[in-house]
Amino acid sequence: MGSLLPRSHSSSAAAALVGSLVGLAVVCLYFGAGLLLAGWSISEFLTHLSVDTLGYLLGMIVLVITFVGLPIAFFLRFNLITPLVVLVAVVLGWLILGAIQGILSLQTIFGLALYAAYLSPLALILYAIFGGGECLFRTKTSSR
Repeated sequence: MGSLLPRSHSSSAAAALVGSLVGLAVVCLYFGAGLLLAGWSISEFLTHLSVDTLGYLLGMIVLVITFVGLPIAFFLRFNLITPLVVLVAVVLGWLILGAIQGILSLQTIFGLALYAAYLSPLALILYAIFGGGECLFRTKTSSR
């Protein structure tokens, strides 16, 4: 049985690694900007740190890495464009929503990012729907 989509020159491992590294870079930029621009306090964070907080934080980090890295890996491995379009639409949508509401500032952008992270499972479902649709479209048109 042949593959459903023609693969690019990137291996699965390389595509997953690049996607994960880009997602991790986004998380690092978020925390770095929070420390430098929003005045987050490391000592205050450490005083409130518990097992529950640590588990929540690690879960959110994994979710954000997946949210950002998955469309990049799909693009590098299978040349799927629609998951990248969904990612850009979600990020721009949150920024536009914040601008329209008049709440977009250096401090509130971190809260908007948290809301986006909370709703990222919906974006993952959209990646699957639109990426699957693109895959079906490509296989139907290439088999003719």
